[in-house]
Amino acid sequence: MLLACSGPKAPAPLPPGCFAFGVFGDGPYRVWEEGRFRRLVRDVDGADLAWLFHIGDIFWYPCSDGHYNEMLAKMNAIQHPVVYTPGDNEWTDCHEGLAGDFQPLERLARLRATFFSDPSRTLGTRPMRVVSQAADPAHAEFVENVRWVRGGFVCATIHVVGSGDAAEAFPGRTAEDDAEVVRRQDAAVAWLEEAFAVAHADSLKGVILAMHAEPGFARAENADFGRLVNRLRELVLGFDGQVLLLHGDGHTFVVDHPLWDPPLRPDPIDTFTRIETFGSPDIGWVRVVVDSVNGRIVDVEPRLVSRWWL
Repeated sequence: MLLACSGPKAPAPLPPGCFAFGVFGDGPYRVWEEGRFRRLVRDVDGADLAWLFHIGDIFWYPCSDGHYNEMLAKMNAIQHPVVYTPGDNEWTDCHEGLAGDFQPLERLARLRATFFSDPSRTLGTRPMRVVSQAADPAHAEFVENVRWVRGGFVCATIHVVGSGDAAEAFPGRTAEDDAEVVRRQDAAVAWLEEAFAVAHADSLKGVILAMHAEPGFARAENADFGRLVNRLRELVLGFDGQVLLLHGDGHTFVVDHPLWDPPLRPDPIDTFTRIETFGSPDIGWVRVVVDSVNGRIVDVEPRLVSRWWL
């Protein structure tokens, strides 16, 4: 896999047989980041992209309807399909005073109604058709989990958030909050399994997954995500193609192979790659180039927006 340094120049033209997509998340949080975000959008708009992932944490606070609508308008102004999966800032952590003292489950319902009013289409000025998990009556509320196929890859978003995947304690937490975590985690594993089932059934070359949370791949860190990580490991080991996981939450650009299969394999599983995108105070995005002929990720280009230009 090749890594390229970002800069003010436009991304290089795509090689024959390739397509590209972008990854952004965890911002903008603060007023002084808005100028960099506008420049990021101009950079994204000028790039040859099949779509842009927003992997959550669309703001820091408040969790008001007005702030939701403001961010929805900004996403819908982007000149590509925008595939959004929620982060913890926009519903899980909304109980905090700074965020507005909201009930998280009430905010989750409002978030879904605002950003996923049509689960069959993405956001952006050129929305893209997708398949939503909500099409299954057994998972009717999970409008945010979507899937599509492009260039030999099945792509899917999975609603998995920080703050312990919404399991952390907060004043006023109820049994209903606990039940939501279990149901959403059940849906996440089911949707993950469906993505790999599509890849097998259609003889696809790869799987691309996007979610918000950094799941803590080390055993000591994945108490809240262990079931998902363990099932992901099993599915990766049973699939011959490449698997790419995109996430945010840690606010640091990372490309690595963090999935292991101990004790049978002493080395990382090299068919699995993780990309974590930038996050506040860094405002940047990642361009990923996919070779659809050979079924490979061939370029990962970080495009960090300078702090010093308006």
